[in-house]
Amino acid sequence: MGQSKPPVFLREATGLIREVGAWPSFMATVGLVTGGVPVLWVAIMYTAPGASWPLAFLIAFIPTLAMAGLFTIIGVSMPRSGGDYVFTTRGLNPYVGFMNYWGVNIAYVLNVGIFGYYATEYFGYVLSGFGAFYGNQALVNLGAWLTTTYPSVALGFVVLLIISSLAIIRPRYAWAWIFWSGVLSLICTVVMFAALANFNQASFAAAYNSFMGNSTAYNAVIQQGAVTSPPNGMVFATAAALPFTWFAYTWYNLPASWSGEVKHVKRSMPIAILLAMAVIAVFYMALSWLVTSAFGQPFLENWSSLAAAGTAPVPGIGGFIPFFALLVYKSTPLYIVMFIALWLPTFFSLLPLVISQTRYIFAMSFDRILPEKVATVSDRFHTPLVATILVTVGGMVGLSLMAILPNSGEFATATFAVFTFGFIIPAITGVIFPFRKKQIYEDTFVAKKKFILPLISWLGLGSALYLIYSTWLAHQSGSLPTDSFSLTLYGVIYGAGLLVLVVGYLRTRAKGLPLDLVFKEIPPE
Repeated sequence: MGQSKPPVFLREATGLIREVGAWPSFMATVGLVTGGVPVLWVAIMYTAPGASWPLAFLIAFIPTLAMAGLFTIIGVSMPRSGGDYVFTTRGLNPYVGFMNYWGVNIAYVLNVGIFGYYATEYFGYVLSGFGAFYGNQALVNLGAWLTTTYPSVALGFVVLLIISSLAIIRPRYAWAWIFWSGVLSLICTVVMFAALANFNQASFAAAYNSFMGNSTAYNAVIQQGAVTSPPNGMVFATAAALPFTWFAYTWYNLPASWSGEVKHVKRSMPIAILLAMAVIAVFYMALSWLVTSAFGQPFLENWSSLAAAGTAPVPGIGGFIPFFALLVYKSTPLYIVMFIALWLPTFFSLLPLVISQTRYIFAMSFDRILPEKVATVSDRFHTPLVATILVTVGGMVGLSLMAILPNSGEFATATFAVFTFGFIIPAITGVIFPFRKKQIYEDTFVAKKKFILPLISWLGLGSALYLIYSTWLAHQSGSLPTDSFSLTLYGVIYGAGLLVLVVGYLRTRAKGLPLDLVFKEIPPE
C-alpha cells in the first residue's frame, strides 16, 4: 500500500480562538503607532528646521489612510493569523511574499528589543529630570547609570519577560490589560494636552531662564545650537519632515496579523485600523502644535541639535517634554502624569507587538516553511508558546544590540528602514489581487466597488506610489541608510530568510507536499 500524502496544512484548525474585541485592538493600534514617537520627534526636530509639523503629519496621513484602508479590507476579507502575509503570499508570489514578510517580521522582532530599550531609557530621563530640578546629583547620576549598558540590558530583559508572560496567558486577559492601559494612557494624554495649552513660549522662556539662573539662557540655546530655518521657506522644510512623519504612522497593519482571533471582524477591523488612524492623526497634529507653541520651535530645534551632540545645557533628559513642563508648573504629580502619557504607550504596545509577531511566525509554520513545533498552541492558554519564546529571544537580541553597539541609533534606523520598502509588496499585491486571484476575490472580499479598477486596486496603487516616493525621499534625507553596516544587516536578515525558505522547500518536498501546492490554498482560520 502506498503512503498517503500529508494534509496540505499542518492541521485543520489553528487552535487559536476568537477572543479579541474591537476596542482592545483599537488601543493596541494607538499604542503601536504612537509609542515612542513624541520623544523621538523632539529628538530629531533639528533635521527639519522651520517645518510645519502639523502640516507634515496631515500630509503623511492622507496616503497612509489609503494603505490603512487596504489592510482593513485584508483583515476583514481574510481573517487569518498573519493575514497580510497570507494575502501577499497567495496574491502576488509565495516566495517573494515570504521573503518580504520574513524581513518585516525580523525587523519587528528586533524592534521588540529596541522599544524595550527605549521604555527603560525613559526611566533615566525621569530620574535625571527630577535630579536636575531639585538639585539632587544622586538622582542625576542614577538616571545616567540606568542608561549605561548593563543596567539598561537587565531592566530591558525584565520588561520583555513581563510582556512575554502576558502574551502567553489566555488572550482575553492579555487584551483586557492592553485595553485598560490604553484608557489610562489616553486620560494622561488629555491632561498633558491641557497643561501644554495653558502656557506659551514667553512663559516657558521665563521659567527656563529662572531655572538656569540666567536671563538670556533661553536665547543662548537658540544661538549655541546654530540651527536656522532654511532660506527656501516652509514648504521645503516641511517636505524634509515627511520621512519622519510617514514613519510615525507605520505599524497600523498589525491588527491584520491577529484578525483570525477578532470577534465580529467586519465591524471590528475598521475600528481597529481606520478609526484608530484618524484618532492618531488628530493626536499628532495636536501634539506638534501644542508643543511647538508652548516651548518655541527654534528652541526645540536647537535643543535637539545640542542633545544629539551631547552638549545640551541640562544633560541626561534628551528632548523630554515633561521636564520642560516641570520648569513651568513645578508640579511633581503633573510631571509623573506626563511621563505616563509618553511612556505607557511604548510599554503596553510591546504586548500586541509580541502577539502580532507570533502570529506571523505561526502562519509561516502553518504553511510548513518553519518547523511544525513553532505552531504549537497551548491547550490551556490558547497561545503559541514556542513562537512567543522565539520572539522574546529575538527581542532580547535586539535590546542587547541597542545597548552594546557603538552605532545603536544606526541599528535602530536600519531596522526601521525595512518597513519603508516592506510595505510596498502588499501594496502591489492589492493592485493585482482582483485579477490574479479573481475567484477568491469574488467569493471572500468586501468593498468590491469598481471605478475602472476595483477599490482595493486603487488603494494599493496609491499606496505603492507614495511608498516608492517616500522610500526615495527617506534615502535622500539619510533616514534610509545604505552604508556598509546597514547593507550587512539587510544581507544577514534576507540571507537567513532565503536559507529558511530553501530548507522548508526541500523538507516539504521530501514529504511529498511541494510548497507550491500549499500556497495555492487559503489556510484555515
